[in-house]
Amino acid sequence: MSENPSTNASDASSSAPGRLLYIEDNPVNRLVVEELVAMRPGLQFECAETGTEGVAKAMAMRPQLILLDMQLPDFDGYEVLARLKAHPTTADITVIALSADASPEDSQRALRAGFKAYWTKPIDFAAFLAGIDAVFSA
Repeated sequence: MSENPSTNASDASSSAPGRLLYIEDNPVNRLVVEELVAMRPGLQFECAETGTEGVAKAMAMRPQLILLDMQLPDFDGYEVLARLKAHPTTADITVIALSADASPEDSQRALRAGFKAYWTKPIDFAAFLAGIDAVFSA
């Protein structure tokens, strides 16, 4: 993932109309989402590869939306969500699960845990962009 090294999170959070953090360890998935988000030029996009890095970036960046893979190298998406909800800086951030696990049971468990939505991979590009637009137009 390429990030603009001249922009730090605090500068970007005050000027970007929308901030999105994607917590995902798979480089192909990160690239696909980065390319889709690039179709929405008003959004600042950042990635994290682990739950630990994701929680730290969320606290620094304070995004409006976090897309969260459920299987990360250090801990799962439920633990990431619990850590985000436990901190006042990140407790109100909209978090959407983005997972290859597509069973109804997985989806229902995630929604009960506090995820705003549960989107599945492979990504349906049109539905993904419509979902992004819905979050940022609210």
